Amino acid sequence: MLLLSVTHDYFIWHYTRAFKELFTVWVNILWFVVHFFSIPQLVKSWFAPYKRITEQRHRRFDLEDIAGYIIINTLSRIVGAVMRTILIGLGLLFLTLMIAFGVVVYLLWIFLPIIILATLVVGVSILFTGV
Repeated sequence: MLLLSVTHDYFIWHYTRAFKELFTVWVNILWFVVHFFSIPQLVKSWFAPYKRITEQRHRRFDLEDIAGYIIINTLSRIVGAVMRTILIGLGLLFLTLMIAFGVVVYLLWIFLPIIILATLVVGVSILFTGV
């Protein structure tokens, strides 16, 4: 009778409380990936200069000064955009992997009692048949 009570309590826990807690853990992992790669901040500053490397323009009119200002600031923004694009791409890749991993874990969690019982039955049958 105790075995039936424990089994009943396990199934109730497995498909209610543990299911909700598994979802909470999954959401926390997704939150971590988004914030680890700083995806919102990188999108907001996508074309900002790389490491704030910029050239200041002087007050006087000098073509060399203007050309240096335009070239250095443009290159800094291009490098910044390329670096941020790579980081955003990596972040989105890991986010996609974590979403897929979460779906797989959920499917395994749903069928886990059946899988455990099936492997137990197969193991016992192999033990007694000598295969």
